[in-house]
Amino acid sequence: MRPYLVALMLLGLTACGFQLRGVTPQLMELTPIALQSEASELDRLLEDGIRRVGGEISGDADIVLHIGSERISRQTSTLDSRAKAAEYTLIYEVDFQLRHANGMPASNLRKVQLRRTYQFDNTRIVGKFEEENLLLSQLRQQASGQIVTQLARAKRADLAPDASPALAP
Repeated sequence: MRPYLVALMLLGLTACGFQLRGVTPQLMELTPIALQSEASELDRLLEDGIRRVGGEISGDADIVLHIGSERISRQTSTLDSRAKAAEYTLIYEVDFQLRHANGMPASNLRKVQLRRTYQFDNTRIVGKFEEENLLLSQLRQQASGQIVTQLARAKRADLAPDASPALAP
């Protein structure tokens, strides 16, 4: 009796349109796809995200997701009464582009830029660096989610044709 009740509840949730936060409803058309990245910590997040939307990662795919290097910077947002930093803004940037297997661009170069502001207390420096690393991890997760969402919406018809010369036999 209990399994039937659980199944009925799940059926009711899906029928009303309930969807977990962060889940992309459409399946990825650009699959399989290769991943070429200079940002190693972002790789795992992207692979997981691509698989979550129905994509497949393959080293010999005809479309390559090229991830440029990460840029991380920190700016002072506010100062305290002693003219020391009281808040910082952490800025995370990463470029990405779809390319054909031969390296020719298939889409325009795109950039994800995210910002997060946090308070800084000079008396608790160790904890603040740990907080900054946690925020950076969250920014990477958010950036990978944005990239995967854009990949899931991409259509093969929207990509630039492969302009490489045909190889002679």
